[in-house]
Amino acid sequence: MKAHLALTTLVFALCSQAGATAWAGLHATTSTFGVHAGTSLLRVPLLGALGVEGNAEKGWGSAPNRYALGVTLRDLNLPLTKVDAFATVGAEYRNRAALYAEGGLRGPLLGPAGWRTFVRGNTAGQFGAGLGLELRF
Repeated sequence: MKAHLALTTLVFALCSQAGATAWAGLHATTSTFGVHAGTSLLRVPLLGALGVEGNAEKGWGSAPNRYALGVTLRDLNLPLTKVDAFATVGAEYRNRAALYAEGGLRGPLLGPAGWRTFVRGNTAGQFGAGLGLELRF
């Protein structure tokens, strides 16, 4: 019984560590430019961190603005590199509500600054890609 309690406590402690990681950045996509920010809520052992991220984007020319909020799995380390991957799913509004999925890579530049590249698609049939800069805290 004590071993079971100790194991349960250890698993809970590993899974409940809230990451102190936060990030904010600027990016440009094939149809918009904007800002994004998020925070890690839960470290996932051997994988990375689970968090939330929000986006606010202005459309190029007559393209509509985009607002999004999603759940993200970040810091998926790619072995033998300084690059990590991320995947996000959530809801967005761009003249109408839709669900979206996004995936990409992040890498270091200088200090807390890094680059970010991604692809995304939504249930309205829109697809795009983007590139940006990000500060990690």
